[in-house]
Amino acid sequence: MMTKLVVLIVGIALILFLFLVNNAMSKPIYNKMHNMWQDDPIGRQYAQMTIVVMLIIAFVLGAVVL
Repeated sequence: MMTKLVVLIVGIALILFLFLVNNAMSKPIYNKMHNMWQDDPIGRQYAQMTIVVMLIIAFVLGAVVL
């Protein structure tokens, strides 16, 4: 029972951390040469990968805790 609680807390903390990483990576970057904001395709790709990892972690947490 205690192990499931620890896994649940660590899993939720990891999902929260990945959510914050996703939020930071999906924002546009400022181009000083052209004085405008531009979309960052590499950052967007990393943000989409973190969403997939969060879904996998959430599925595993549901399977372990139940």
